[in-house]
Amino acid sequence: MAKGTQKIEDIEKSFIDRTGKISKQWGLGEPAGRVWATLLFADTPLSQRQIAKKTGYSLSLVSPSLKILNKLNMVKPIRGKGKEKLYELAVSFIEAFNGLIKSFLEQDVKPLIKQLEDVSEVKDINKRKKLVKLVKEYKSLEMYLSLFNKMMFMKKITADKVNKLIG
Repeated sequence: MAKGTQKIEDIEKSFIDRTGKISKQWGLGEPAGRVWATLLFADTPLSQRQIAKKTGYSLSLVSPSLKILNKLNMVKPIRGKGKEKLYELAVSFIEAFNGLIKSFLEQDVKPLIKQLEDVSEVKDINKRKKLVKLVKEYKSLEMYLSLFNKMMFMKKITADKVNKLIG
């Protein structure tokens, strides 16, 4: 194998491994992240067998991973030759990350804020102060994530301009 070919393979493997770890941290499971990262690097849509070969996973692990990714609109199935089903990306890396942030806000942060906001039942003044502080922190987090979400998709601001703004 040529030296340059080996290097891109190492980069691809590292990217797939890291994406799997990130996916696990976000609650999607490491296999789903590795499957998705494999599709990110693919030049053409892949079958479940091809994905299994590239990831080293069994078909019984690839299949539920693809179902998770399809449910999240991160991949989409298409017809290959005959009855073969192929999978391709439905969103870019940034769009997928944005979707995960939005989901995190809706499913985790907002319900937590709502739960913390009801401090009327708390008689202990110190605990009440802590709850009020937590609510402020979580509302700030919600605001930052929402702002990040909006910034990612503003057509007029490029990544270079955002980098200049934030230093």
